[in-house]
Amino acid sequence: MARLLKNPEIAQGALGVRLPIGTSTLSDAPSTGLIRFNSDNSRIEFYYNNGWNQVAKIGSVSLVVDDLTPDGIAQTFLMSQAESEAKSIAVFIGGVYQQANTSYTVTGTTTITFTSAPPANNGMMPNKITVIHNINSTNVAA
Repeated sequence: MARLLKNPEIAQGALGVRLPIGTSTLSDAPSTGLIRFNSDNSRIEFYYNNGWNQVAKIGSVSLVVDDLTPDGIAQTFLMSQAESEAKSIAVFIGGVYQQANTSYTVTGTTTITFTSAPPANNGMMPNKITVIHNINSTNVAA
């Protein structure tokens, strides 16, 4: 028979829920899926992949856009900032979205590598590579 554990912080008609409060130096043994309010940095965090992560960035985050010119031969290009995961950027070639880890990869450096050389400008339609950084909404809590 299952048991129901009632949270006294949640009442019928309540307008919110009180999260457990923790600190950055708390020496607990968290597991994936936990959520808390960190009183050291005043952020809501969730535990995933062996670390506490912010639920969302606070304030405004400026997007960084790289416009790169392909020559039809090169497969690697330098970006303005390092990226550790291909999914943390949006990449377009001639306005067409490119699939992360299928069309291109990144390795934690400023280099982006395409699986085949992006086509050069054909004279009729300008072709460029557009890389948009800072689109990832979660980041490791400080």
